[in-house]
Amino acid sequence: MGNPNTGVTDAILAVGAVLALVALVRSWRSFLDADFTASDRRVAMQVAVFLVPPVVVLLHELGHAAATVAVGGHVAAFHYGLFEGSVNFTGDLTNGQVWFIALAGNLVSIGIGLGMVLVGGLLGGIRRSLRYLLIVGGLIEAVFGLIGYPLLSETARFGDWLLIYDFRATPVLSWATLVVHIAVVVGLWHWWRTRLRRTLFGITYGEEARLDALSAAVRQAPADLEPRIALANLFAGYGDLKLADATLDEGLPIATDPARLQLARARLAIYEDKWTQALLATQAGLAALDAGGAAADGYAVAQQLWANQGVALTQLGRSSLALGAFDRVDDALIADPRVRYCRGMARLDSGHVDGGRADLSAVAAARPVSVPGDDLLRLWAQARLAGREPDPPDDSDRPAWARRRQSPPAPIAGV
Repeated sequence: MGNPNTGVTDAILAVGAVLALVALVRSWRSFLDADFTASDRRVAMQVAVFLVPPVVVLLHELGHAAATVAVGGHVAAFHYGLFEGSVNFTGDLTNGQVWFIALAGNLVSIGIGLGMVLVGGLLGGIRRSLRYLLIVGGLIEAVFGLIGYPLLSETARFGDWLLIYDFRATPVLSWATLVVHIAVVVGLWHWWRTRLRRTLFGITYGEEARLDALSAAVRQAPADLEPRIALANLFAGYGDLKLADATLDEGLPIATDPARLQLARARLAIYEDKWTQALLATQAGLAALDAGGAAADGYAVAQQLWANQGVALTQLGRSSLALGAFDRVDDALIADPRVRYCRGMARLDSGHVDGGRADLSAVAAARPVSVPGDDLLRLWAQARLAGREPDPPDDSDRPAWARRRQSPPAPIAGV
């Protein structure tokens, strides 16, 4: 069952399917080799979006048809349009039988999606490209079947879920379906957050072995910071900062060295330009040290926490508080150009012009000049000394739409 008035949409999606098929045929050998490249991921995504759904839609509609025959009804019309379809039926059917027919096709498509995800997640012996395709394609089908299609049915007022959730005609069946429906959605979300997303990360970047080893080390000693920070660094190194954040956050309730864990959280937050989050992490880390949660290198950890707090406060425009944090940092760490740049900016913003210019001059002198325009922090320090921002980079080799109109921000990273 579905909405048959979708001819234009079918035609557009059919073009996408043809292009996806062409891309798959052209790259078939490389797609199935052991090297899973960014180009292979694009092809896998095209297949998941444009070639998997037509197969699932056909099976979905066949599920409706089979259910109709099973309850004694008659299939009056069967429509299949690649990305949508419909089944019209007749017969002397009860409300419960109509509910079953409406549910059957959705059980087929949702079951296929979840089955694909399960196979892709568990079968480690097949090519990474196929595992990626199974997981991504399965997730698309499962999420659409569990969330997208029900919402579309309720808002557009057509489709199976109007019959499945007809609480007046089938109150018991509809309420029971709703309970199971919610449980499956919650279960899928939990699976994604706790395991599936990490599995997909390992497949994408070819880091399954390292990911498994670090994850096992974290499970064996969940309060030990070293494997947890190493795992977070693995995620952050490939740009998956949400996974890195989650890995560190999971250790908060059980950390034996909460100050160092908060330091790692502050560094990551600064890398993400989340200045308030970085500030809160440094405050929590210093509070942990005050409460006796110091490691053997408690002094060094405290110094780094104060330095990162000063950096975060500078970026938040709270210059006087930033200078108070920098006053707690010893000369060895202040010499770090990132720290000194931020202290220089805080001094300038607070009216300490001579001190601010001295810090910025030291940064400009300390950074390399091996390649003109090579060091952004030096360029920013020089520009601030001149009372301006750096000029946009030379993007003359880029197309006009891709040329940058201003210089990238100063590279302030966690200390």
